Amino acid sequence: MLRIATRQGLKSVNGIRMGMRSSMYKNTTASARFSIQQQQPGVFISQRLGATAFVRSYTTTDATGETAAAAAATTTATSVSDAVNQVVSPENLTEAAAKIGDFKAMGLCNFTPVGGLEAMLEALHVYTGMPWWGTIATATVLVRLALLPLMIKIQRNNAKMMNLNPEVSRLMNNLKTAQQDGDSVAVGKYTNEMQSLFKKHGCHPMKSLGLPIIQMPVMISFFLALRAMAELPVPGMTTGGLGWFTDLTAQDPYYILPAVSAAGVMAVLEAGTEVGAANPQSRGMKNFFRVMAVAMVPFTYWMPSSVFVYWITSNAVSIAQILTLKNPAVRKALDIPKLVKPAAELQKNQKGFWENFKEQTKHHEKLEKERALRERQRAAVMARRAAKRRF
Repeated sequence: MLRIATRQGLKSVNGIRMGMRSSMYKNTTASARFSIQQQQPGVFISQRLGATAFVRSYTTTDATGETAAAAAATTTATSVSDAVNQVVSPENLTEAAAKIGDFKAMGLCNFTPVGGLEAMLEALHVYTGMPWWGTIATATVLVRLALLPLMIKIQRNNAKMMNLNPEVSRLMNNLKTAQQDGDSVAVGKYTNEMQSLFKKHGCHPMKSLGLPIIQMPVMISFFLALRAMAELPVPGMTTGGLGWFTDLTAQDPYYILPAVSAAGVMAVLEAGTEVGAANPQSRGMKNFFRVMAVAMVPFTYWMPSSVFVYWITSNAVSIAQILTLKNPAVRKALDIPKLVKPAAELQKNQKGFWENFKEQTKHHEKLEKERALRERQRAAVMARRAAKRRF
């Protein structure tokens, strides 16, 4: 107990000593500060004012910096937002994500000629990155180039037919005369001679119909494919045009494309036919197609601009092919026979379409009358024979 009391007493004495030392230190510090203020009041005030100004300046600068930073951040955020919106806009995003199979997902590219053309257009657009007007024009040129060997073959056939035209005309006149006379033996003879003549020279009139028969389905397939793509519409076609017809899914507001297309058709007619420039056309047929070319403008103005891109490109390729195949050097290189007579002279000597049609109609009516007369004569003979048998 005594030891515990002694320890507690020592702790109390030590605590009193520490308190006295702390009090003396505080008094000394306060006296020193007061003496400094008394000796150098200006320095002290200057230091206080400088500190206050520093605090105010720091606070103002910090607030201004925060405001500027916030404004800069807002501007940057706006710029970034605009850039992101531009990049990820539906049109740009679709263009960037264009890939093979998109047409199939939209219901296109089925197992038909139209679907085949749609798949071709999709592949060209995806792999080349061309705008849609360039894709359509390129596809048109490729298809026409694929048909070029057939066109050359038909050119060769037409040239041979033109060189045989005098002899064929003679046989045709003899055949008509034999038909009018009802001489079946002569009809068979002249028909065989004509077939032998065609076989000998490796040509036939029906071969000239090969190119139009193939080109017609191709033209219809292109029209149906482009119209279906415009009706969806396929992404990118609304901005994939050129010049004033930016939207390929809409009609030309200025009707320039329909007019250019009609002019192209007339230019093809003037240069020559699709089956060959050497084959002269009758005046009646040319006039008929001229009227049709002009009449197509008010009937086709409503079509999408993409369809006219195809038509105009196709007409341009046709004119280029016809003019190229008219060149003597090209014809010689392609083994196309040289014409015995100029095309103009042959065209002048030939009858027009309506003249031939009227002549064929009259001939058909005459044959029908003769057949009816023979039937009546045969019926009269049978009636006389039946009357004789009765008696």
